[in-house]
Parts: sequence; structure tokens; C-alpha cells
Amino acid sequence: NYAFCVQKGNTQLKDDFNAYLAEIKENGTFDAIVAKYFEGVGEKVGYTVATDYEASENTAENFVVATNCPFEPFEYIQVDGKIYGIDMEIAAALAEYLGKELVISNMEFDAVCLSVGQQKCDIAMAGLTVKPEREEYVTFTTSYYSASQKIITMADDTTFDSCTDAASVE
Repeated sequence: NYAFCVQKGNTQLKDDFNAYLAEIKENGTFDAIVAKYFEGVGEKVGYTVATDYEASENTAENFVVATNCPFEPFEYIQVDGKIYGIDMEIAAALAEYLGKELVISNMEFDAVCLSVGQQKCDIAMAGLTVKPEREEYVTFTTSYYSASQKIITMADDTTFDSCTDAASVE
């Protein structure tokens, strides 16, 4: 399950996001965003990534999103230098919902949750799997996407036929 994360104890932003997520799921906005990236329906929107972002810019007027870009279709940079993806469209819409200016900070994946835990960013949006070790220093929102993985083999390869969970695949 993918979710976004906020600073531990920031129940206001978590509650705001959860309310917003429920609203966009009910009114069809969420499905429309996902359809752009999985089905090619609709026009994708690109956003500018902040360069040389300083944590001091994390003001009440800004909504600072920590992300790691190479995870298409959730977040990725195109040749035009803009960031696209499901998470980024949700981020932009959430910033508007909150009445704030969107600032996207692209960083190494391992720093995404840490930057939120250290109050350098408001929210981490990077196709994040909810994990207990991350919950030690951040709080996760309601899950917004359930991902699955499949193994593809040659038709005559029966190696994984009896596998029923991750442990048996390993």
C-alpha cells in the first residue's frame, strides 16, 4: 500500500490530506488522475522542481513536497525538465486545496521521509510503501494506492508455479 507521510504528530496535515483524498476519490478526480498515467486518458500536467531549495523556504505560505523523481508513473522528470506523475498532480491539487504555493523538492529516495521527519518538508510523496521502520519517525496518511507485483517467466518455466507469497518466491 502506498501512502504519503507527514511529520510525526502533524495530525492537522494528515487529517487535511485524508479529507481531501476522500473528496477526490468520491468526485472522480483521483480516478481521472490515475487514468492519465495508466490508460493515457487526458492531458498530463508538468510542474517545476525547486532548484537549490533551502529548508528556510519552508514557510506557512509554501506547501513543500519531498519526492524522488525516477518512479514513473508516480513521479518522473520529462525532457522539458518538469516533473510529472500521479503523486505530483495530487500534490498540486492538495496545495491548491490548502491555499498554499507548491514547492517540489527532488532528493535521494532515502532522504524523502527523513526530510519530513526533520521538518525540512511538509509531506513526502514518492510512491511510498507503508513500513513500520518508517513509522518510527513519520506518520502515514490513508493509503491511496495498492500496488501489486507479478513474475513473468517463459511458458515452460515452472519454478514459481507453487509460490503463494513473497517468502516462497525468495
